[in-house]
Amino acid sequence: MVQCVVATEVKRITGKVWFALVTVYIVWGSTYLGIALVIHTAPPLLSMGFRFFAAGLILAFVLTLFKGKKAMKVNSKELLSAFFLGALLLGFGIGNLTLAERFVPSGIAALIIAALPIWVTIFQTIAGIKHKKITLIGILIGLIGVAIIVLPGGTGPAPGADPSQVKFWMLMILVGNIAWAFGTFMTQRIPIPKDPFVLTAYEMFFGGFALTITGYLRNEKIDSQTIFNMSLTSKWAWVYMVLIGSIVGYGAYIWLLNNTSLSLASTYAYVNPVIAVLLGLIVLSEPVKWPLFLGGAIVLSGVALIVSGEKITSRGQ
Repeated sequence: MVQCVVATEVKRITGKVWFALVTVYIVWGSTYLGIALVIHTAPPLLSMGFRFFAAGLILAFVLTLFKGKKAMKVNSKELLSAFFLGALLLGFGIGNLTLAERFVPSGIAALIIAALPIWVTIFQTIAGIKHKKITLIGILIGLIGVAIIVLPGGTGPAPGADPSQVKFWMLMILVGNIAWAFGTFMTQRIPIPKDPFVLTAYEMFFGGFALTITGYLRNEKIDSQTIFNMSLTSKWAWVYMVLIGSIVGYGAYIWLLNNTSLSLASTYAYVNPVIAVLLGLIVLSEPVKWPLFLGGAIVLSGVALIVSGEKITSRGQ
């Protein structure tokens, strides 16, 4: 999930910081595989919608338990902003990603998503925010890498998927990622709750609502028979996505933002895709071609230049 938070600088990396970093790397790097496993036997949008509903309710319960009944109190403008961000980031961004992973290998999806800081920086530039030359070079390099990844012949389909659908859904991941970047950019310009966990809980709830409504409009359904027909792997993957992917991953990231430098916390942006590609290759036997390695390396190089040159905040899945 997502929030723009100012991080505090620290002089050394403690054991706790390393543990939180590794947690974010592994958890957020594994969510792409998690989505693929869930939607293998479950309706894609409804399963993700219920995922965020459940995660949002759990987070709201924990906040209320530890901070009191007023923990979730926000004004109407903050609530409207949370609705906008939840619908855009989770409803549209994660919705596109989830539908796309029926055809696009999860590792490739992760590499396309890795370009998020590039699009955020482009929106900032359009808005008149000046950047260092190294940042602008990073944008150019990153865009070249994205182009290589999405070029025809750059990758094969997910195992058992229709090859003719791959390019279209790769582009849809790209569109969803740009929308996610716009939401990240707008977070600094609209009224939002001060507590990032409160914002996240509302985003999850509204995002889950948007995904669920869209799922039903697509004639998806979840009933006792649907749940019975879900494989055990899909069921456990869904539980993992709720508790670990949504709650633990974001909790570790927020902790990092408040206990280490933003540049160090942002390193997940170019570690997660590597983990996602490896997990897709090992667990799902996803196809990996040389343009993926080349384009992925170029994208991650561009992101590294941007992260080192600018203190921007990226968002996790």
